[in-house]
Amino acid sequence: MTPEEAHLRCEAVSWISRDFPGWLRVRLVDVNNTSWYFVDKAPVFSADNSRLEARLPAPVHILCSIVGRDDGALVVSTAPHGVEAEDGQCLFQVHPGQLDRHTV
Repeated sequence: MTPEEAHLRCEAVSWISRDFPGWLRVRLVDVNNTSWYFVDKAPVFSADNSRLEARLPAPVHILCSIVGRDDGALVVSTAPHGVEAEDGQCLFQVHPGQLDRHTV
């Protein structure tokens, strides 16, 4: 069975570097209201870097795979796409409304 993939809604909170390709710090807030931070190249979070030139915070997405359900929350993994939080975490419980879904 092919896992369902989705775009997880997050927000870019700061530029780490604007040198090509640009590095961003992005925040995800999970179902427990815990903030998780990611640092990676801008294209990992958005295909439209011109949108990120506007004032931050700005909406961005992280590609993830839906791997389970837990008490109404969805469990998503960013590991298949090579993205992890600053502390190495790659599994997150999120509200279904935080995802823009599509089947691969």
